[in-house]
Amino acid sequence: MKELQKLASDIVKEIDRKLGVRRDAHLTLSQLIEELGELARVVNSERLRGKIPRKEEFEEEFADVFLQLSALADIFGIDLEKAVLEKIEILKKRHGLK
Repeated sequence: MKELQKLASDIVKEIDRKLGVRRDAHLTLSQLIEELGELARVVNSERLRGKIPRKEEFEEEFADVFLQLSALADIFGIDLEKAVLEKIEILKKRHGLK
């Protein structure tokens, strides 16, 4: 997961350099929220538009969310793998899970 996070963050940085974008936490959070909105649109497309979404639409939007989440984590020096594994342990203890 560390390698995937780095790959995702690096591609965002590379695109930013190409486009002359100065990335910061606020921009990245805004883009993450935008991508979550696009994922929500796909999730709700059947109910709201009567259109059954294709798996590829889900994959694309989940990937966009991950790219922006990785970029945001990188800005704050967060290792997503470590953070998620630690949170899983906390949840297991909190809910009496194995």
